Amino acid sequence: MDLEAKLKSVPSQPGAYLIKDAEGNVLYVGKARVLRQRLRQHFREDGRGGPWQQAMISRAADFDFIIARSDLEALILEANLIKEHEPRFNVRLADDKSYPYIKITDERYPRLMLVRDLPKDARPAAGRAIRRGFHDPKRKEVHTARSGRIFGPYPDAKAMRRTMRLASQLFGIRSCRKELTGEPVGRPCLNYHIKRCVGPCTGEVSTEDYAELIRQVELFLQGKSDEIVKQLEKRMGQAAASHQFEQAAILRDKISGLRRVLEDQVMVSVEARDEDFIAVAAEQDRALVVLMAVRAGKLINQQPFALLHTAGRSEAEIIEAFLTHHYTRAGWAPKQVLVSCDLEDDEDWSAMLSELRGSNVEVRRPQRGNKRRLVELAQRNAQVQLMRMTETRGERRQAALAALSDLAEMLELPQPPQRIECYDISNIQGQHATGSMVVFIGGLSDKESYRRFRMRQTADKPDDYAMMGEILQRRLRRAQSGDEKFLPLPDLILVDGGKGQLGVAVRALEEVEMDISVVALAKQEEDVFIPEQPEPVGSEQYPRAQLLLQRIRDEAHRFALAHHRALRGKAMTKSALDDIPGIGPRRRQALLRAFPSVVAMSQATVQELAAVPGMNRPAAEALLRHLTELAR
Repeated sequence: MDLEAKLKSVPSQPGAYLIKDAEGNVLYVGKARVLRQRLRQHFREDGRGGPWQQAMISRAADFDFIIARSDLEALILEANLIKEHEPRFNVRLADDKSYPYIKITDERYPRLMLVRDLPKDARPAAGRAIRRGFHDPKRKEVHTARSGRIFGPYPDAKAMRRTMRLASQLFGIRSCRKELTGEPVGRPCLNYHIKRCVGPCTGEVSTEDYAELIRQVELFLQGKSDEIVKQLEKRMGQAAASHQFEQAAILRDKISGLRRVLEDQVMVSVEARDEDFIAVAAEQDRALVVLMAVRAGKLINQQPFALLHTAGRSEAEIIEAFLTHHYTRAGWAPKQVLVSCDLEDDEDWSAMLSELRGSNVEVRRPQRGNKRRLVELAQRNAQVQLMRMTETRGERRQAALAALSDLAEMLELPQPPQRIECYDISNIQGQHATGSMVVFIGGLSDKESYRRFRMRQTADKPDDYAMMGEILQRRLRRAQSGDEKFLPLPDLILVDGGKGQLGVAVRALEEVEMDISVVALAKQEEDVFIPEQPEPVGSEQYPRAQLLLQRIRDEAHRFALAHHRALRGKAMTKSALDDIPGIGPRRRQALLRAFPSVVAMSQATVQELAAVPGMNRPAAEALLRHLTELAR
């Protein structure tokens, strides 16, 4: 293909482009305010591009482009294409999940819930957009949707969960999914008794009082804790003056909790501005970006982001890749984005992020003063965290390699096994039987390669040997058929059990005519068995190898048990409610929303069951009678 001729047809408009190899595989995705100019820069022959760019162009055979209506649309298009194609020459975030949001539901008595993606019907709240923050309940933009109000996004999911938990505890917002009408429904849960929920299910909380609590939660999520404290202090004084000392004590405790939140934020500027300080530390093919978020002049937190495929990239290229991933996922940018190095075109980034924010955004490298010191602090934190992460990973890998060397000597293998697969079975008298396959590569777990099995030929048969034989044969035959999910084959197979399970594994390998080393680890004495040897090997001389086998076996057991419990839980709920006359799908869903478990239903009264929306007294009596019989 004549790339030079095709370049002449590229328009001078904003958009995204895909560079491909001869087989049509996407090598690189980029964006540009002027597509023709950017693509010409890639394909020029002066060798001025970085090493990664030269390697990419040496493989390039074609390109495609998509015209965008604006610079911002080009930025979002680039991020989506990178996520879709995962090009080998693009820098990518190690954790590429979408950011979560907090939603206040649109119910008579609302509750807080997590939503992973912004609902399609969500729109910015009317009027000027509230400044959005980072990590903690500071300056979160509000969206309205038919199903409730949305706050976020929160790049740090753990911090978001802490925020939800803190908001519920401070203001007594319910966490249950009961359908509440203002009348008593069921029995109050533990949260009510320990004063973490005001108990709207008791019928003693008016919608007006609860709405006031929700207004306080909204202020809290918008970062207006100071305003809440002032309101609560006024109410506490009024309660004390009218001798309502118990109410005054409750308000005092809320004020103390809010002040603890405020104490965690460090004032770094007298200017009440929103700023992000971004710096990077890189080593070989890995980089760590630290983002320090300042909201209303307060440093509220910092977040590290790991990036992959950064070998040969400059600091500016890594930061630009991070800006693409982070701000397109966040959907918002602060008034200033201050970075640790000069970007190729910070005016372009200012324009794109300004369009994203809806007002001016400045992207630059600070040269002096407090802003420069904060960027340098972010860079030092990035370097320390990258070094700590590298050391931890290196130490773990070194210990794993030593254990593998000992394992090869203990089992008399020609070389240390690089890929070890372990299998385990979990069931109760053959019911809800599930098998697990966990994979360790280089002595470390590779969770993407884990697999689960539901029993087919041996379903409902309490025969662990037969179940082990089934999953091993299915796994090996899938590999024989060329299924990439089960390739490559392992260097060593580990089965949970003694000589019986070992024999099953050996026969499975013989049936598919494969020569793979196999070992069994017994539960009781932690004895290690190998084929054609009746006595366990002397594993006590190799403690590191034995510990590695135990860790792999325990991981397989955990993985199988988790799946088994999930299946059993679903089956228990289904069998307990599905066979009851008069309890159809809608009533079953209403009951599960009103009660935390089937056990809680069995402990309720007929009146409480009949009060569930959609239920009546005959159905409640039938339900209680059925659950009582099951409990006998």
